[in-house]
Amino acid sequence: MANSLVEIPQDIIDNVIAALGNDKSSLKQCALVSSSFLPPSRKQLFYSISFGFNVEACDRLHQALVQNPLNPSFVRRISINHLEDGGSNLTFDQLVLAILQLPFCHLEELSLSAVDWSGFSGELKDALSTLMHSPTLKILYLTQVDSVPLTLFRGIVHLPKLYLRGVWFHSLKPKGVATTASQTVVDHCVWSFWFATGYPTEGSFLPFMSHLRVLEINIDPSSATMSDFSVLCYLMSSLCASLRSPATLEYVRLNIAFEGNDEPFDYVSFYSGLRCDPVWRNLDSIVTRPTGSRLQRVDIDIRYTFPHDDNIVEPCNDKILAVVLDNLPLLRDRGILFVEAKAR
Repeated sequence: MANSLVEIPQDIIDNVIAALGNDKSSLKQCALVSSSFLPPSRKQLFYSISFGFNVEACDRLHQALVQNPLNPSFVRRISINHLEDGGSNLTFDQLVLAILQLPFCHLEELSLSAVDWSGFSGELKDALSTLMHSPTLKILYLTQVDSVPLTLFRGIVHLPKLYLRGVWFHSLKPKGVATTASQTVVDHCVWSFWFATGYPTEGSFLPFMSHLRVLEINIDPSSATMSDFSVLCYLMSSLCASLRSPATLEYVRLNIAFEGNDEPFDYVSFYSGLRCDPVWRNLDSIVTRPTGSRLQRVDIDIRYTFPHDDNIVEPCNDKILAVVLDNLPLLRDRGILFVEAKAR
C-alpha cells in the first residue's frame, strides 16, 4: 500500500502554534515544517517585539521585520527598554527610527521603560508619539520615564488603559488649558509611585485625567507619615482641575502603604498627619465635579508596617478608619466610600 500524507486541519495547527507562546526557537522550527505552519508561526513570532540600546539586536530585528511586508502587521506589542539617544552612533539612530517608522497597523500595546524623553532626537520623539497616538493602541506603559511632556497626551482619541510607574513629567506647574487638551480620552489610569515627595501643592491640568472612567493610585514611598505624601494632595487637586464635562469618572482607588523605620514609632504624628492632610478635602470634592457626577465607588486601602518592638504602640485599625471617614463626609454620606486598614 502506498504511503499517504495526512493533512492536519489548520485549526489544530493554529492551536499548536498558539500554545508555544513566546518560545522563539520552537516557533522558528515550526515555520520550516510546511506552508501550513509558516503563516501562524510567523504571526506568533512577531506578535511581541522588544529592543533597547543594542545595535546588533536592532539590526536583526529590522531585517526580520522588513524581509516580508506583512511582518509589521503581525506586531501587537512593542517593548522599548533602556533606549538612549545614539549620539554619534548614526547607525543606531537610523535603525531605531527605521523600526519605529514601520507601519504597525495593528499595534495594541506599547511599553517604554527606563528612558529619558529629553535625550531623544526630534525624529525619535515624533516616531514614538505617532505610536502612542495609534488608533488601535489599547494599553500604554510608561515605566521610569523622565522628562515626559504633558503635551504628549494631547489628541489621544481613545486609550483604554494607561500605566504610569515612576514617571516624571517635564513641568507640573499650573497652566492654562489648551482646547485640544480636553479632547484627550483615557478610560483607565493606573499611576504608581515609589517616591512621593517633590510635587507642587497646587494641581495641574493633566490631559489624560480629563475624561477618566477609572483612576487607581499606588503609593509606597517607605514613609511613616502623610508629610511625605505630597504627591497625593497634588494628584487629587489635579484630578479636580482636570475633570471635564460630561462626567465620566466612576471609580477611584487609593492604595497607600506606610512603612516606619524609626524606633519608637511616633503614632501621634501618624494620626495627626492622616487627620490634617488636605488630600481628603480634594478627594471628597470629586463627588460634585463635574456636574452630573457618575462616581459609583471609592476604595481606600491603607497598609502599614513598623519595626517589631514590644514597646512600640501599633496603630489601631478602627482609629485609622475613623480619621479617614470623618474627613470624607460627602463620599461617606453617599454610601460609596470603602476604607480598609491592615498591618502588612
